[in-house]
Amino acid sequence: MKRILIFELNWLGDILFSFPFIREVRRAFPSARIAVAVVSRYRGLFAGNACVDKVHVLSDSRGAGAFLEKVRFAREIAGEKYDACFFLKPSVSKGVMAFCAGVRSRIGFGGKRMFLTEYVKAPSENVHRARRLLALAGGFGGAVGDDTYEYVVPAEDPGKVDKLVHSAAEGGWRVIAFNPGGNWGAKRWPVENFICLAKGVLEKFSGVEIVVTGAKKDVGLAEKIVSGVGSERCYSVAEKTDLRVLAALYKRCALLVSADSGPIHLASAVGTTTIGIFGPTDPEVTGPRGVGKSVIVRERVDCKIPCYEEVCGEDYVCMRDVTVGKVFKAVCAELGGGNRDPGSSPG
Repeated sequence: MKRILIFELNWLGDILFSFPFIREVRRAFPSARIAVAVVSRYRGLFAGNACVDKVHVLSDSRGAGAFLEKVRFAREIAGEKYDACFFLKPSVSKGVMAFCAGVRSRIGFGGKRMFLTEYVKAPSENVHRARRLLALAGGFGGAVGDDTYEYVVPAEDPGKVDKLVHSAAEGGWRVIAFNPGGNWGAKRWPVENFICLAKGVLEKFSGVEIVVTGAKKDVGLAEKIVSGVGSERCYSVAEKTDLRVLAALYKRCALLVSADSGPIHLASAVGTTTIGIFGPTDPEVTGPRGVGKSVIVRERVDCKIPCYEEVCGEDYVCMRDVTVGKVFKAVCAELGGGNRDPGSSPG
């Protein structure tokens, strides 16, 4: 294989889970030209990836314009003359585009085998997603080895964080991040818990500030936390960062507290310690596998896990049962003893 195209997934965490597979492709074909096709909102993830030579922007538009976008994309990759492509998820439409573009070797997991020339048996659903994707390496005889992933922050990005972090000019301050959002509500830890946790942390650690991160849809959650805490040492940068700046911000942080979400994997990828609050999802399947230390906080419940029901008949007990005190204890263990005694653990 001399010219290879990898059709990426559509979610932040899933794309990071694919990095070990891309690394294995590069190891197996060190002189090949390797490209990825990814939706525009995640193209920045590949800015520091030395295994990737080119990024194609793949449209995720729907409706009347979608067909024309697919035709345009097929023509674009036809011009690159790829001799092989990998599908990280079965997709008939992507298979059609690769076929029409003249890509001779089309490799993916068995399932929707239409337009595939080679297929690999997918591992069990109970296997971690990163290892599951890495199994595609079997399609070219590659090794299924290390499933950790890393995002290298481009040299020009750390300076952009100085405009966001209040303590940029203060020596000795530590920044921790809270990420209260998630792509569906059932995975979110209650806002009031984040507020209580923040108050306890700021009381115990005088040299710490808290930055609340999030996308546009998370602005309301972030504002509620900042307002509830009522301290200049807790502020929001929700909607103020793109992915690259967010990664650089997390790199600056001592740790991140978050539920199972894309940002927890980004923080883990840059080497930051993450405290993951898990409820309906299984950390053995979707937990952080980045180069940063991962601490998981969860409660055992009688429900079947993983659970992907957006509406819970048990009032989201798996997340609500994770107490503030338990998360606070995990934060203290990572930050050290602190220099103030808040009296008792919050929650």
